[in-house]
Amino acid sequence: MKNQESTKHRHRLAVANSCQGQRLDRFLTDALPGVSRKQIKRALDRGAVFLNDSVEKRAGRPLQGGERIDLTVEIAPPVPREFSLPIIYQDDDVLAVAKPPGLPVHANVAGAVNALDLVRQLIGSDRDPILLHRLDADTTGVLLFALNRASNRSLCRQFSERRIEKTYLALVQGCPAKPFEVRDHLRPNVRGKTVKVLSGGQSAWTSVNPLSCHNGVALVAARPHTGRTHQIRAHLAGSGHPLLGDTLYGGPAHLETLEGPVACPRHMLHAAVLVITHPRTGLPLTLQAPLPADFSLLLSGAGLNPPDYANLGL
Repeated sequence: MKNQESTKHRHRLAVANSCQGQRLDRFLTDALPGVSRKQIKRALDRGAVFLNDSVEKRAGRPLQGGERIDLTVEIAPPVPREFSLPIIYQDDDVLAVAKPPGLPVHANVAGAVNALDLVRQLIGSDRDPILLHRLDADTTGVLLFALNRASNRSLCRQFSERRIEKTYLALVQGCPAKPFEVRDHLRPNVRGKTVKVLSGGQSAWTSVNPLSCHNGVALVAARPHTGRTHQIRAHLAGSGHPLLGDTLYGGPAHLETLEGPVACPRHMLHAAVLVITHPRTGLPLTLQAPLPADFSLLLSGAGLNPPDYANLGL
C-alpha cells in the first residue's frame, strides 16, 4: 500500500490588540481549533511561521497586537485502525455482528473502513449483505444484515412496523430514581445535534429502566420504540442523565474514580439485545452482543456490576 503523505494547511491570522502580551504558541492554539500545540511547535521549528513576513521560531514570543501571522501546519494522515467484527449469529438469511466502537456502519468517506465492507469480506464476494439499520460510529453492539431479498423484505417490514425489540445499555450521569418514559418530537439541529421541538419534527418514544447506581453514575437499559437520529442520547440528556463521554449532549468527559479521573473514550451506549422474528422460520430470534472492553472498564470504575441480560426490565 502506498504511504499517505502529510497534508499542508496554510493559515493567515490577524492579532487583535486585546491579545497583547499573549504567547505566540498559545495564541495559535486558541485561534486554530483542531491544531495541537505539538503541531504548532513543529511549524515553528521548521521555520513555517511568519510574523509580519519574518520567520519566527520562538514559541514564547510575546505578541504586541496588530501583527499578521502566516503559517503552514502539516497534518499527518490518521493511522488506519484495524477492526474485528465478531459474528453473533449467521445462517442463510440473517447475519448479526458485534460492532466495535469507532467503526462507521457504511462508508462516509471514500475508502474509509466501515462495517458493511468488512461484512462483505467476512462472508465472501458471492453474497451481497444488506444493512438493515444504523448505529452511530461510537455506539457498539448488535448490527443486523439480511443475506437475501426475501429476508430483507421481511426484516424491513418488521422494522417499519416497530415489531423488532431493541434494548440498549448506557452509562449515564446521575441516578434515575425509577423507570421512566420520554415521548416528544425530535428534529436534527445544527452541529449534528438532535433537539426536542414543540411543533414539527418526528415523534419519538423511549423507555428507560435504571439497573444500578453508585457515586452519581447509573447503568440503565433503554428501549427506543421509534428510531430517530440520536434518540436515546437526546432523551437521556434531556432527562438530566446524559451519557458518560457524550460531550455533544453535555455528558462528562471523565469518570471520577478512587484512583482519579478516567477518560471516557466515547459516548457509553451499547446495543445489547435485538429480538426479531426470523424471516424464514417465523420464530423469535434473540441476538445479544457482550459489553465491549471500554464499557466494562468504566462500569467497573464506577463500582457497578455487569448487567444480567435476562433481567433488563423492559
